[in-house]
Amino acid sequence: MRCLPEPLAGIPKSDWCCTLCKGDPNVVFSSENIQNLAGTQQSKMPSAKQTEERGDMTRVKTKSCTIVPKDHIGSIPGVHVGQSWKFRIHVSESGIHRPPVAGISGSAKKPAVSIVLAGGYPEDIDRGEEFVYTGSGGYDFVGTSQQRKAQSFDQELTRQNRGLALACAAPLDETVGGTANDWKQSSPIRVCRSYKAAKKHPEYAPAEGVRYDGLYRIVRYWKEKGVSGFYVWRYLFRRDDPEPAPWTDEGKAFIEKMGFTMYDPDVDIDGRTGMTKAGSAVAGTKRAGNVNGSNCQSVVAKKYKFQPTAALRELVRLDTDNTRMWADIHEKEYATESAYIEATKGHLSCPICQELVQQPVTLPCSHNVCCSCLCSSMNAYGNICPMCCHDFSSMGSKSDVKGKVNQNLVTIMRALIPSYGSEWITEPNATTAQFARREGQPVN
Repeated sequence: MRCLPEPLAGIPKSDWCCTLCKGDPNVVFSSENIQNLAGTQQSKMPSAKQTEERGDMTRVKTKSCTIVPKDHIGSIPGVHVGQSWKFRIHVSESGIHRPPVAGISGSAKKPAVSIVLAGGYPEDIDRGEEFVYTGSGGYDFVGTSQQRKAQSFDQELTRQNRGLALACAAPLDETVGGTANDWKQSSPIRVCRSYKAAKKHPEYAPAEGVRYDGLYRIVRYWKEKGVSGFYVWRYLFRRDDPEPAPWTDEGKAFIEKMGFTMYDPDVDIDGRTGMTKAGSAVAGTKRAGNVNGSNCQSVVAKKYKFQPTAALRELVRLDTDNTRMWADIHEKEYATESAYIEATKGHLSCPICQELVQQPVTLPCSHNVCCSCLCSSMNAYGNICPMCCHDFSSMGSKSDVKGKVNQNLVTIMRALIPSYGSEWITEPNATTAQFARREGQPVN
């Protein structure tokens, strides 16, 4: 109050601040008292600029990959090398790397299934086709940010580090490590590279976001002293994927051919579909140049349409019991294979268990139901479709229904999702011709 040219008779009822002292954001004057916000929870909240910089941490997971289980080993159906996402949370949604923060997806009991290269450890070495990865741990996250940057104790072969060791085709050795006799027998691990790794290895890492770089296998793992003087566990990875690496000319041509663009939820063009988002302010166009005016121009958004292979189209043609369903699916356009698989999976949800239909039985009303679910329904309600109450007595008794699994549909789903039916599938149930078509081989 001493700053004012004329002293006030009293403090105003509303919150106010002195025009000369208001530069201090930690002090607020109220009609009750003077509040010092320094060190309080409110003072530690991120500013608008900090929130923008930490965009990845403020994202919320809106869906999960249900095409394959969480501990699925190998590639994810519909996701190809070269696809990228701006934020880690969307990498998690795709199923490529489920943990939104951790760099290793695995446990002490099962082999690790995926990792993210982010250059977090000084011992990391990246040569593209091969790289040396450092395990997790060794850092004390209590203390100042400067203290957390230095390793303060030895890493142990536990938790995710042990999961990586289990993925190597070598006996588990918690003392010195091991080397695979045949590295191609090691469990495949999905590898993503983050833009953070570009600080050390810009020739292999993306300039922005997180990119899927394919399957790698562990050649060997060992324990040694790191640059900080404490022990770390190191793993030598070697690439083993049929699709070209994205930093090569072949890989860049593959990305261009497939029409992959980085998935960014904050832009008008959807990176997962390649098409303009609904409700976009620039419907049908994307911005280019200087958005402030003079150099701004509109470019028609390029649309990419996924085309099923000839073998897959032939399998669909043979599935005459689901002609109407396939017509509905193919009525729409899909920019990526994963979008096509998701749409197909959405049409094949069992009306009883609400999961992807297993051992599908196609009823005369064209609804697909799990064989086991349908048998349970028949015990309770008789030969009535659980979806539309259509009578299917023409299909016979429960024992007859068990022998009427739609093998055409099973073959299609196996072509789209190789792991489909792995728990119950019996290969002889599918005809030789069907398997030939699925593999793209000529049929006599």
